[in-house]
Amino acid sequence: MSCRRFLFASLVCSLAASPLPAEPQWIWASTKAVDKEKPSFRKTFEVAGEAKSAILKLTCDNGATAFLNGKQVLVNPDWQEPSQADVKASLKPGSNELVIKASNEGGTAGLVAALTVEGSDGKKTVVETGTGWEAAAENTTDWKPAVTVAKYGAGPWGDVFGKGGGKAGNNAPGVATDPKDIAVLPGFKVNLLYTVPKAEQGSWVSMTTDPQGRLLVGDQYGGIYRVTLPPVESNSQAKVEPLDLKIGGSHGLLYAFDSLYVMVNEKGAPQNQGKESGLYRLKDLGKGTFGEPQLLRAIKGGGEHGPHALRLSPDGRFIYLNGGNHTKEPENMERSLVPKRWGEDHVLPRMWDANGHARGILAPGGYIARTDAEGKVMEMFCIGFRNQYGLAFNDAGELFTYDSDMEWDLGMPWYRPTRINHCVSGADYGWRSGSGVWPDFYADSLPATVNIGPGSPTGVVAGTGANFPAKYQHAVFAADWTYGTMYAIHSTPKGGTYESVKEEFISGRPLPLTDVLVHPQDGAMYFAVGGRRTQSALYRVTYVGKESTERAKPLAATQEMQLRRQLEKFHVDGNHPDAIGQAWPHLSHPDRFVRYAARVAIEKQPVDLWDKKAITEPNVQGRIEGLIALSRVGNKNHQAPVLESLGTIDFSTMDLEHQLQLLRAWELALVRFGKPAPDVCLKLAEKFEALFPQKDNALNQELCQILIALDSKQVVAKTLGLMATAKDDSSQLASEELLARNSGYARAAGDVHTSQPNRQQIAYMFALRNARLGWTPELRETYFSWFPRARQWKGGNSFKGFIENTRQEALVNFVPDADRAALDQLSSKSDAQVVANYVAPKGPGKAYSVEDVLKLAQGGLKGRNYENGKAMFNSTMCLTCHRFNGDGGSIGPDVTGAGNRYTLRDLLENIIDPSKVISDQYDSHQITRTDGSLIIGRAVGEENGVTMVMMNPFAPTQLTKIKNEEIKEKKPYAVSMMPPGLINTLNSDEVLDLVAYILSAGNPQDARFAK
Repeated sequence: MSCRRFLFASLVCSLAASPLPAEPQWIWASTKAVDKEKPSFRKTFEVAGEAKSAILKLTCDNGATAFLNGKQVLVNPDWQEPSQADVKASLKPGSNELVIKASNEGGTAGLVAALTVEGSDGKKTVVETGTGWEAAAENTTDWKPAVTVAKYGAGPWGDVFGKGGGKAGNNAPGVATDPKDIAVLPGFKVNLLYTVPKAEQGSWVSMTTDPQGRLLVGDQYGGIYRVTLPPVESNSQAKVEPLDLKIGGSHGLLYAFDSLYVMVNEKGAPQNQGKESGLYRLKDLGKGTFGEPQLLRAIKGGGEHGPHALRLSPDGRFIYLNGGNHTKEPENMERSLVPKRWGEDHVLPRMWDANGHARGILAPGGYIARTDAEGKVMEMFCIGFRNQYGLAFNDAGELFTYDSDMEWDLGMPWYRPTRINHCVSGADYGWRSGSGVWPDFYADSLPATVNIGPGSPTGVVAGTGANFPAKYQHAVFAADWTYGTMYAIHSTPKGGTYESVKEEFISGRPLPLTDVLVHPQDGAMYFAVGGRRTQSALYRVTYVGKESTERAKPLAATQEMQLRRQLEKFHVDGNHPDAIGQAWPHLSHPDRFVRYAARVAIEKQPVDLWDKKAITEPNVQGRIEGLIALSRVGNKNHQAPVLESLGTIDFSTMDLEHQLQLLRAWELALVRFGKPAPDVCLKLAEKFEALFPQKDNALNQELCQILIALDSKQVVAKTLGLMATAKDDSSQLASEELLARNSGYARAAGDVHTSQPNRQQIAYMFALRNARLGWTPELRETYFSWFPRARQWKGGNSFKGFIENTRQEALVNFVPDADRAALDQLSSKSDAQVVANYVAPKGPGKAYSVEDVLKLAQGGLKGRNYENGKAMFNSTMCLTCHRFNGDGGSIGPDVTGAGNRYTLRDLLENIIDPSKVISDQYDSHQITRTDGSLIIGRAVGEENGVTMVMMNPFAPTQLTKIKNEEIKEKKPYAVSMMPPGLINTLNSDEVLDLVAYILSAGNPQDARFAK
């Protein structure tokens, strides 16, 4: 329905008492949706006279069925494709009741609907979701007012009716993207082979080849089809025939061992009535027919985070399979290359997703497993993914996958982008639900080979066997559904793994890529688009350039790779008497992947054979790995010797990589063995207080968490001192060109680019919500005064919820009852402060370095905009603390003459890295009170025996007063109170206008502004 206001005539709806809304509203049973809930909604309305038509249009995240006067009239299986029908036959004169039974998967949910009734006189009346609707929980009659959760057009749904127009039964003919509108690298050519008739053949998401070279393809919610391909040199269309198989809803297909293997994901497919989700085998009977489906292994899970792709190992022995993070372990899994001691391993409590997604899902999360042709033995291969769909072995026999991000986390410190993982035996890649995602540097996990950015990973294939240049035969190709982009991942062997770079190989708009394969006979690449009932099509990619396509030899394995593979033999369950002797020396190996393989081999052996070796290992690197292993598989009796052994390692002499490893070892000792006795915690807290803070953001995050876990009394004051001036290390999420390929999904990424949330500040405040000790009234006020500023930032769908839940938990955890109302009110404000003549930066911004701005300034400080520079000076809060042309504050130095005092580099260093050089006139202080509590800030004055301290640079006039007799010690604090990153919300033109304004001393006639 177009968004118009309809007039009433002879047909009268029950909304007549109030003006009609201009458009329907998204409604739900409550403001916070719950995964798997199935509420019902109803609306009664009056109709006078006969109707000429009654068009009902609706969509629901995630699905709905509509009933008019008790008769089913419409089904909407997917919110991205609105459904519509003429329901006139079920309409009656007088009172009518429209009931919509909805369902939700995940966190976000909403229903939007509009019933347009046209009378015999041509005038229309509309009944739209919004005020007046009621909701009831599943199987109840407890009707209550429904809640409006969003205006029509709001994210994440957008203009759903405007985009799709509402498809009657989802059978409207579709048009595939023309190959002319698909960008591909020079020398390559894309051909459209087949446009899938959606009504008959659905939307294709999985592919494999049979021995005759035909494709077998799977409809996400339906059957399996056979595709006879035209010759590569032909312009003919592919021929498609349905297979009469009693199976469908496949997310993975594989032809191997004279059989078709099917990963059944969608149990609701018509062919799957009565079938469990899991791995099935259909033996090839010849002449194009297959036998009855045989369930090899039940795997509970379904939908987009359920079981996915299948892949045959290069040696032909195993079938590898993917399970997303909503997939249970395979039924009766016999073996595991991963030590079955996986856990959440958070030193502080995790916060579940603010919208309820994946709530309660624990390790192993997404996984890769393998089995034999008969499915007799199932073995866990590696774990710790979010939702990896495809997998592929490169020409060297190494396994890769493309794991998904949690786009709702955008802007939070734990967000990690979609990424390519080199998947090795026994590994954990660190996904945990909610805020619990492990950083890449955790020594008990393995990192990505390359980060991609926002997206929705689907098919993955190796270039092996392709008639492509050698570079692309070595590559792994990874498809992104959301942004219609296929990446070529070029990997160079390095140590026990690879160093990889991404290259955009194919892109289009729309081009919702689902699966991709390289044909073993004709050497062409084939990819499908579709999924979620979108228009599906099949394309072919060939190379028509001048480079040689002769078969390339696989890249040679490094010595570290060969060593890693030797160690991985000890990961197999069973007795390995020589495992400890062979693996132990490699705990000290300089390569992370080799060390990891050695540690897994050690963990698989009886702990009493090696626990003392771990505690006394003389090599520091080897001891850290050994103590991590002992913490993971040992018992409470090991805690004291593990802590003692860790305590002998000198943190101060280590490089950053090893410092992070050591801190993780400490964390695992605290998590796995439990919190030590109070006297032990006190001694450990004193040890770590002496190390905190450091110059590195990651070190500070880990030290902060450890100190809170140990009940440090200093961590609150020190962390709030860091928080006020924390510099965010994050980089741009993706190019504007990529985000433009799907503007609806890109909204959150665009919001992050524009508002530049300070993830380091968020990490500190998120951790401090758990601190119980060390709080003073002043520190609590400083903590809660931060939230209004954070509320101005934007991010993914869960961003605001995480910030609010942090605030709520903090109010409960460490605020006295008498202060709770006041601090609740302080932290509930919508704005940190009012800035006169505020002009919002247009952005998008980025985390600028000095070199970034110097490069921009080369030839860029001409023809600048004076008024915009002045506005940016004000809007970045410079005037709050600095004097300029007689205006502004006095917390920082007068910057009117900065253009004469500083070189451009010096000026930029003062803006971007203010702690590099701090004048003694504007230094900060760490003040220790006689009661042992700390105050960190800038002592701005002393009056009547009271020292006044500015603790929050965003509220410089709010001063904390400390009686001088309460001050035990006052010493310099080597962090400037000027926050770094204040220019990070500005785009490049805004930065240059600001710099020109400062250098000009506010002179509009300066040559930098001449046009």
